[in-house]
Amino acid sequence: MWRLAAILMTFSLNLCLAAVYTHRPLYTRQSQIQARETTTCEGRQLPGPICESCDLLATCVKHSTGWVNIPVETCDTQNGFYCNSLLGRCSNETGPCHPLSAEGNFPCTSHGVFPDPYDCQKYHMCYFVGPTLVSATVNCGGDKAFNPATGQCSLTLTHSVCQNQQFICENAGDAHGWPMSPNIFYICKASTNQDERILYPTLYRCDDGEVFDGYYCRPAAPGSQMPSLPPSMEVVNNPPSVQVPTQAPLIPDQTGAKPKVCSEIGLFADTGDCHKYYYCSAISGSLRQMECPTGTVFNEALSSCTLGEC
Repeated sequence: MWRLAAILMTFSLNLCLAAVYTHRPLYTRQSQIQARETTTCEGRQLPGPICESCDLLATCVKHSTGWVNIPVETCDTQNGFYCNSLLGRCSNETGPCHPLSAEGNFPCTSHGVFPDPYDCQKYHMCYFVGPTLVSATVNCGGDKAFNPATGQCSLTLTHSVCQNQQFICENAGDAHGWPMSPNIFYICKASTNQDERILYPTLYRCDDGEVFDGYYCRPAAPGSQMPSLPPSMEVVNNPPSVQVPTQAPLIPDQTGAKPKVCSEIGLFADTGDCHKYYYCSAISGSLRQMECPTGTVFNEALSSCTLGEC
C-alpha cells in the first residue's frame, strides 16, 4: 500500500510543480468540460485506464481493501486534448470527453433508439416534442453496457463493444453499417477543432425490415435475423410532420391499466410502475410500453431513465 501512496504523492507533487511553472491553474476549464466518461474504479469494478475527469487520466488497481484510482496523465484541454480511456491516453480524437460528443450534442436523425458512438454504456432515445426531434440519454451504469442488437443494457464492459472503437472514419463521406445492428448506419463527417481536422460519425437508421448495404438501405434477406430493438420502435429516415389523432390523453386509469391511445408524441411515465414508461410514436400516434434498464427509474422531468429506486 505504501507504494501506491508514494505514487500518488509523487503525482500530486508533479501537478503542483506544473501549476507553478505554467503560472495558471491546471483545471481552469474542468467546469466547462462535460464529464461523460468520468467514473470511479469502485463503480466500474474493472482494472485499466479510467477518466477521473475529462482532463485527468487514471488507472484502476485492485487492492485488498478495495479499488484505487491512480492518476497517470493530465490532459492539455487548452490545446484540444481530452481523456480517452478506450485509447488509454489523452487524445484530440473524438471520444466521450471530446466537445463534439458532449452531453446533449447527440444529433437525432430519426426517432428511435441509437447507441452512443463513443460510450458503450450509453444510448439515446430520440423522439418528437411537437415538431422538434430531441434526444434523451440513458446510462446503463455499473459494469453494464448497451447492446445494439437488443436495445438493452445486457452486455458488460469486457465485451468488444467497449474494448474496440465501433466506427472507422478515414474520409468524410465514408458510410458503414453499425456493428451488431445492420439496420443502423453512420456517415463520416469532418469538422475543425483547435486547428485540427476531426472525422466523426453521425448515426442514421434504415426503415424497418431493411439493412444497410454499401450506401443503400435494402430489404433484409427472407428469414434473416434482424436485431430486435425495444418493441416496435418504428422509425423514419426523414420524419414528416405528423398529426396525431386527438383522442384521450395519455393517462392510465386509477387501476394502472395501460392506455390505448396517446394525443402527444414523446415519452411519458407509467403511473403504475416507475420502472416503465410509454413511448408515443410519430407514426399514427401508436403507443408502446417500454422498460428502463435494471437499477434505473423513469424520470418524467428529464424524459429519460435515471439511476435510482422507486
